[in-house]
Amino acid sequence: MAQYTLQQLFAITAAVCTCNLQHAPFCLISGLKDLNIGRISWPSREATCEYYGSLIKQKYPLLEKCIGFIDGLNLPVNVADNKDNILTFAPDGTIIHAILNVPGSWHNSTIAERLYGKLMNKTPPGYQVISDTAFQCCTDRLDYRILAPMKRGDWLPEDPVDFARLKVLNKQLVSARQAAEWGMHAIQGLFSRLKLPLPPTDHEFREEFLELCVRLHQVRCWSVHINQTQIVYQAVEDEHVILGRLFHQMLFPDSQRRCWISRYYHGWL
Repeated sequence: MAQYTLQQLFAITAAVCTCNLQHAPFCLISGLKDLNIGRISWPSREATCEYYGSLIKQKYPLLEKCIGFIDGLNLPVNVADNKDNILTFAPDGTIIHAILNVPGSWHNSTIAERLYGKLMNKTPPGYQVISDTAFQCCTDRLDYRILAPMKRGDWLPEDPVDFARLKVLNKQLVSARQAAEWGMHAIQGLFSRLKLPLPPTDHEFREEFLELCVRLHQVRCWSVHINQTQIVYQAVEDEHVILGRLFHQMLFPDSQRRCWISRYYHGWL
């Protein structure tokens, strides 16, 4: 809504409207911090990790004990300073860990040190997260807590059976990591201000604004329950959704046989 529209609706001057708009985000963040649906919490309990792992495994059988997806979010800033953020998404679309407004032009692996601490110290044994090749995964310290696709130069097994399994695993990893992209697009699509360059000198504003966007995303996921990640992963175990997805096939079996694109959607069309 344009600022002049607010001035007309509430019969206030431009100065009063600007002052309230500048103060409103701080009030909103204070309220969101007290809401359970606005919290960002790491799944440290065994039951929560087991639930997240079951959602991913039902869709990708080779991805065992995976609880989330990591990705880096680069936002435009007027200068190349403090633009990198690391977000971790759960299979239900919510954010379980966020590193906001950290120093830019670093490697994602360096930025994610706090996340590595959560993986090692506050995660039940055996559980891991899915990422791209920008994050460390095969180190003694991390104990293989991060699962990433193969990259050029990695060792490949000589046994045909092991090679075939690794090939399928790598394909499932690439496909599963799409959930992180869905989460990033959901945040950037909902908050158009993120498409504009953020002020380079006001570090406090950037940090609080990004926190506001992340917490509002949490509220949307917990209250509305509409996001691409949740639809894809939770629909796997929802019998009603499966019945609704197959209902058109029962009504129009002839049309379904003549459909040339449904085979590309792996049973989702």
